[in-house]
Amino acid sequence: MKGGASSHCDIVVRNSLARGMLAEMAGTFILVLFVDGGLAQGVVSGWTSGTPVSTSLTTGMGVAFGIYTSIGISGGHVNPSITIGLASVGKFAWRRVPLWITAQLIGALAAAAVVFGIYYPAIENLDGGNRTVFGPTGTGVIFCTYPQPYLGVWVGLVEQILNTGLLLHCTMMFFDERNGKPTKGMEPFFVGLSVAVIILAWGHNAGAPMNPARDLAGRFLSWLVGYGSEVWMPYKAHWWLVSTFVPLAGGICGAYFYVLFVKRHHPGNLAQDYQKVQRSPPADELGTSHTVCQTELDDIL
Repeated sequence: MKGGASSHCDIVVRNSLARGMLAEMAGTFILVLFVDGGLAQGVVSGWTSGTPVSTSLTTGMGVAFGIYTSIGISGGHVNPSITIGLASVGKFAWRRVPLWITAQLIGALAAAAVVFGIYYPAIENLDGGNRTVFGPTGTGVIFCTYPQPYLGVWVGLVEQILNTGLLLHCTMMFFDERNGKPTKGMEPFFVGLSVAVIILAWGHNAGAPMNPARDLAGRFLSWLVGYGSEVWMPYKAHWWLVSTFVPLAGGICGAYFYVLFVKRHHPGNLAQDYQKVQRSPPADELGTSHTVCQTELDDIL
């Protein structure tokens, strides 16, 4: 080598948006590998190689590992519900939202394809090539969520808002510097733990679809590989609309819940508001009523 030059070529992405998208893609890829892999092991074995509890824990740890993968570069959202929830309270730039969600969808689709490829022999052995979502040989639940046949639309809507709202609430709680947060570096672990607990508490009715990227990408892959239109309309209902869009609304609700009921009321915020009131000119000097502006929210990620 001349001049002590390196024997390898370093590839560095300098654009911050591109770096963020790559990180979100990688983090979501890792997340879905664990989530779908854990479900696949249980489903194809008839739950002899896994249990609903073990898959809940696998899902939670997959979320934690996905966040750890990307948090230093992109914030570790790995979920459109997190991205939109944070943007709704001013903690993430709206202009980046479509890019982050696109990256999450790509990562989720790639991971779902890998899981299908690895478990293809087991799926083939179980269903003999006849891809079905439900029934004794059904394997559709590996890749996305489906409601129980008894679940009504309104209960399904409320439950998914609740599930994802809890996720955003817990996420903001664990990253709040002034609210007894975990030891630095442990936040992703506790976010993953909250996902596992939410699934254990609320997963029976519809699988707790908190991540639209994982759900929509897996549903699309299922349709591509032969599971049929049932992936979009189980029990003749457009469930994919619920699992894709309602968690986004839940994310916004959960983010605002934490801000309005907890974060806004930290002692520091109250003291700042009091000082602003003392410094504010009387309303008659302004010629109009004056409302104290809200203090800025602290960074979460």
